Amino acid sequence: MCSRCSEEQREIEERKRKLEEIGNNIGSHLKRIGVPPKYLGCSFENFKTTRFNQKNAKICKEYALRRVGPNGPEAARPANSLFLYGSYGTGKTHLAAAIARELLLQDNDLLFTSVPGLLLEIRRAFHSGATDSEEFHCRKYSSCDFLILDDLGVEKTTEWARQTLDYIIYQRDSHLKPTVVTSNLSLDEIAEKIDGRISSRLAGMARVLHFEGPDYRTNERSQ
Repeated sequence: MCSRCSEEQREIEERKRKLEEIGNNIGSHLKRIGVPPKYLGCSFENFKTTRFNQKNAKICKEYALRRVGPNGPEAARPANSLFLYGSYGTGKTHLAAAIARELLLQDNDLLFTSVPGLLLEIRRAFHSGATDSEEFHCRKYSSCDFLILDDLGVEKTTEWARQTLDYIIYQRDSHLKPTVVTSNLSLDEIAEKIDGRISSRLAGMARVLHFEGPDYRTNERSQ
């Protein structure tokens, strides 16, 4: 075997070992990228489909399995992001976590965070004794291959928050970085309550999925 072929074989075997390690320790890897403990077990297999969410669940699964990131076959395609919106308890965060799981199992570089958590992390950079700058945190979230932003719209709307979110989303849109965003607000409501620029960017970069139906969390408690 030539040296080049031998090196390629070693790379294949190393990638196989890495994927096996991720699969065997998927919970710890999900926790490392920011998925909250409540959602570590979320997958497409245990998502409760209904007539309201079946189509959206299928779209989310196909999105994750296509590997639309920089290393995937559909890199740099238009609308390579998702915007999931709708009422409380309709499965948006479960599906976002399921997407994160599938992307990790393919060894993609990604981060998962709530929007309030992201802003709180960046705001800590202003405190005395902070080890990382605001620029460091903004670059961290704007440059990763995949970013999942949960709960856009529940954060306190300030000019600083609007500018920070707009910067991160602008950078990701400009560099064709896939982004999954969940929100209880529609794009029109985001334009009205948060920022029209953010709403416009999301409309241009993402496939919009509307989630309807009853709050399954309330239904589970009442059973």
